[in-house]
Amino acid sequence: MPKLSKRIKEPSILVKPVSQFGGLDNIHVALLVLVVILILTIVAISSHTHITLVNVTQGQNCSYGSINGTCATAVHNETQIKSYVERILASYANINGSLSILPFISNVSQINASFIPSLRQWYVSVPYTVPTTSNTYILSYMINDRNLNLSGSFVQNPPPPQISNNHVVTTGVIQLSQKTSCSINGIIPVYWFTDPYAPGALSSLVNETNLQKSFESKVNITLKVLFTQYSAAMASKYGINNTLNMQKYLLCGSLQKNFSKFVSALNSTNNGLYLPTAVLRDIALQSGLNMSSLDSCISNSQQAIDAQAVLAKYYNITSSSSVITDCQYLSVPQTARNAICYANKTLC
Repeated sequence: MPKLSKRIKEPSILVKPVSQFGGLDNIHVALLVLVVILILTIVAISSHTHITLVNVTQGQNCSYGSINGTCATAVHNETQIKSYVERILASYANINGSLSILPFISNVSQINASFIPSLRQWYVSVPYTVPTTSNTYILSYMINDRNLNLSGSFVQNPPPPQISNNHVVTTGVIQLSQKTSCSINGIIPVYWFTDPYAPGALSSLVNETNLQKSFESKVNITLKVLFTQYSAAMASKYGINNTLNMQKYLLCGSLQKNFSKFVSALNSTNNGLYLPTAVLRDIALQSGLNMSSLDSCISNSQQAIDAQAVLAKYYNITSSSSVITDCQYLSVPQTARNAICYANKTLC
């Protein structure tokens, strides 16, 4: 085995002690200085930090609990908060889309409002039931107590962009702002706005005729025809005059006593498709309508249709089918009975 001519020495680190620090080396002195600096920094921060403890308790004599032994107070009461939420719900009716049904399926009688003193906010929950599944869900909102504004929403459905002055007063019924009762001699007028080519329009008219039979002379239900996007789609294919024949037959047929038979026959025949004048006339004849009176009415019906379009604009009716009860309550056909009962509780 060959011998190495030179020894290989490993490098070594020489640490010289610092005598004035009790024999500590330079590295340890630096670490100690760093620790001292950190401690002084923590002390400085803690001396300038103020921590306020808020003790919120229920309190036997405090409506909204107490904060540090003093009763918490709210600018608005529970009734005012619920009324504001009723306005929020009513505002969904002005949204073009599926959210517009929310005011008519929300149960305002079960609105729950709780004040949170530490946040100066109200937490409000509203149950609503989906008609197709009967499943119940919750709409939740945060309301600012200081200025009575919507400050947050804990729902997938976004809040309406603008809050109207209308109110949801009972399940499925909106009270329209600045509208008053127009009942005459205790008889409640009901305006039934519908576009006959809209989905479910003709079946809703079956509900309309049944309601009229149920309340008899105490309620006066009148049909008001609409020309919405559904009729417009028909008009693009078959012409506006041909499309309007359905509106005219319904409007004039509603003035006769056998209108319920006419509606039932239409509902069983029509599935949203265009019906030629000859088919409409045959159904009217088979339903027992007075054809001479019907023809006379149809020939002069355009003026009435135009007037009903103005009435729909006055009530901001843009979708089919919508019901106005006693000139101040908006509902859908499925909740029209609720509106009648709310307008006059002695009828139900």
